[in-house]
Amino acid sequence: MHKQLETWSLFRKTFAKLQRIAEDDLRKYGTTPSQFSILWNLSVEESTPMSELSKQSACVNSNITSIIGRMEERGLVKRIQDRKDRRVVRVELTEEGKKLYNQTVAQHKEFLVKMLECYTEEELEILNKLLDKVYEHVG
Repeated sequence: MHKQLETWSLFRKTFAKLQRIAEDDLRKYGTTPSQFSILWNLSVEESTPMSELSKQSACVNSNITSIIGRMEERGLVKRIQDRKDRRVVRVELTEEGKKLYNQTVAQHKEFLVKMLECYTEEELEILNKLLDKVYEHVG
């Protein structure tokens, strides 16, 4: 087997396992990794265009629309028209969304840190550089 195919297989298997573990942790707080990513991004930039959220969350536009719809039904976010360009729909956290984010973020960050604490700072630095390289290479 080509080393690239072996690496790809290991990458996919690792990502799937990490995703499953993160989903289990977030489920305790009544959210999903995609919703958490949106909560996280909206906590940084209060009013964000849906297209930007799609990029930040690595989610296609059709998926982001349905995720935002479910979050809106739960009262976590609201959609508003952009004042300068009415074609642009922006998303903002509601008070309920801010509350969920605040209840979830510290615990989930702690969970993620514990998941990776077996690695030294040097190993994490190397891993980050390699993952950045993979990310940049795939466009």
